[in-house]
Amino acid sequence: VAITFLLFDLEIALLLPLPWASQTTNLKTMLTMALILISLLAASLAYEWTQKGLEWAE
Repeated sequence: VAITFLLFDLEIALLLPLPWASQTTNLKTMLTMALILISLLAASLAYEWTQKGLEWAE
């Protein structure tokens, strides 16, 4: 569980500011990039959950 937390934490810390750091002035592009990144994080969290990677004890 700790390794999974570190991976998600690094993804959020490094990738979430990307739409605002890309120097684009188009709001639609920034929101689309942010939505894609959040969707990717949600999909990977759902995958970990279905693979029982978030279980504390078996």
